[in-house]
Amino acid sequence: MKKIIALLLALVCVAGHAQGLVPINAEAEALIHQGHALQTQGKYKEAFEKFSAAAQADPQASLPLSSIAGMLLSMAKQTQEAGALKLRQQAEDMARQALQKHANDPVAMEVLRELADDRPLPLHQPTPEAAAALHEGELLFTQRKLDEALAHYERAAALDPNYSQAWIYAGDCYYFQKKFAEAEQRFRKGVEVEPLNSQGWRFLADALAAQGKPGPAEGALMGGIAAQPSQMPNWVKLNQLRTNSGFPLTPLNLVRKAKGQLDPATRTLNLTVDPSLKGADPARQPDAGLWLALATQQAIEGKAGASPFAIELAAWRKALQVADELSAQGGGELQDPALKTMRRLAQADQLEPALLLLQYKESWRAEFEAWKSAHPDGVRKFIDAYQLRP
Repeated sequence: MKKIIALLLALVCVAGHAQGLVPINAEAEALIHQGHALQTQGKYKEAFEKFSAAAQADPQASLPLSSIAGMLLSMAKQTQEAGALKLRQQAEDMARQALQKHANDPVAMEVLRELADDRPLPLHQPTPEAAAALHEGELLFTQRKLDEALAHYERAAALDPNYSQAWIYAGDCYYFQKKFAEAEQRFRKGVEVEPLNSQGWRFLADALAAQGKPGPAEGALMGGIAAQPSQMPNWVKLNQLRTNSGFPLTPLNLVRKAKGQLDPATRTLNLTVDPSLKGADPARQPDAGLWLALATQQAIEGKAGASPFAIELAAWRKALQVADELSAQGGGELQDPALKTMRRLAQADQLEPALLLLQYKESWRAEFEAWKSAHPDGVRKFIDAYQLRP
């Protein structure tokens, strides 16, 4: 239950931070505030009604839909397997609808990230007293009783100084009052206490940007990416800053088109392929050959008990080798721009950082931390060199 509450509070905080950044009219915004207050109390039916009313009040806004998606995801955590699968699918559908209305909706992006990779960040677990104080503060925050919420957040931080969320939520109280310097101090304390708090780095970047400090804001976003590369809002905000300076980032847009699984009983390889690959001749279409090789190799490597990242890296190396061999035999060249980019990065001996930064999964944490230790400024150097984002 504690993990459920933590996710719920995180999504509420993200949604609050998004309001004013993602377009929404005043009536719908007020309804969303009411919905989040009800959601935080576990009153899901009433919250859904408020979010639905917000969607009617502003049909063009994405936040009502992404708020519903976040709530459905939270509900799935408390539901038995069959019901949870249905709720997760509904959450995904709603998040994708939200992104159709606003491509940079941070709540929708976070919902999809959680659905794709539900292993949590290894953040500090607060004391029960500190967690309870933060929860009380969040109930007040959703009612926009900011001074009262701040007092509870500060009490949570005093009870457990290593609880980064308490510092960050305290900063949010100042941020919403446009006291950006004070917000910056709290956000900075949060990421100093816990550098892996990717959301805290993003909020710090917001506070710095609001003070006209684009350079330090970019540095904070680099910190957020280094904390957890799969959190897309950091990349979106970094791209906004880079675009303003004339150096936009290019999305990799890598869409997997095949998955493989080895049946442990029969040792049969089961492949699931995208409809676009049905009927494709791998010998004449290196794209198809690469995807099938990747899926096959992942299944085979998985049998050996290697770490998830070792499996991924080995599978990509084998798949790219297969694609090169098919091309050398007259099968033509890769067509998918994302696959061409991956091959170019592999040829530059950058396949490992490319996967870690552009395709990150939390199960790869050990290898990611090892890579960062070996390359202290590796995140910035990779981004500067290749101008890519997921």
